[in-house]
Amino acid sequence: MLIAIEGIDGAGKTTQAKRLVRWLKSEGVNACYTSEPTNSALGRLIKKKLRSKDLDHRLDALLFAADRLEHYYGCIEPRIRKRQVVVSDRYVYSSIAYQGALTGDVDWVRAINKWVPAPDVAIYVDVSPEVGLARLSSRKISEKTKYERMETLSRVRELYLKMCSEGLLIIVDGERSIEEVQGNIRRITMDALVRAGLLEADTAGRR
Repeated sequence: MLIAIEGIDGAGKTTQAKRLVRWLKSEGVNACYTSEPTNSALGRLIKKKLRSKDLDHRLDALLFAADRLEHYYGCIEPRIRKRQVVVSDRYVYSSIAYQGALTGDVDWVRAINKWVPAPDVAIYVDVSPEVGLARLSSRKISEKTKYERMETLSRVRELYLKMCSEGLLIIVDGERSIEEVQGNIRRITMDALVRAGLLEADTAGRR
């Protein structure tokens, strides 16, 4: 099973994804954490570009799609075949939201990502751009990305919310406490595990 945790910059998705994996492991579920962009050569190039002034969003979209293709077939799929629960900190919906907003061509971004399957569960941790940027305000200049702008994150959030309304992602209020957000994510995850037959319903009810 593949679970994607999504959100704009500053939503807290990395914290939540890692907490979810630790909790799943503590409950006896064979789970692992991964993230995008990856640490492959492509992923490292993307990370470098995110901190540059390069604004060719079409190239970014293509690089993200290539990194994701390698990530899925080289890392995620083999783990799923071993019946692991893979929690990915960002996945295909990040490209649709970010590069879709920045290129203005959502259909094209979807098309170049068609070679990877949708996640089994996608959870969107929702915060306003104001909250996201406030949380990131203490970051060093060298750690900031070119996406950390109010206008950009507002457009990205709009696309995420549209995908939520289409049933592609399940929305969670990311402006609540870390514990409350995690509790909601856990409930969604446990329901999905039961539906997939990876957990007995009566066992889930006791957790």
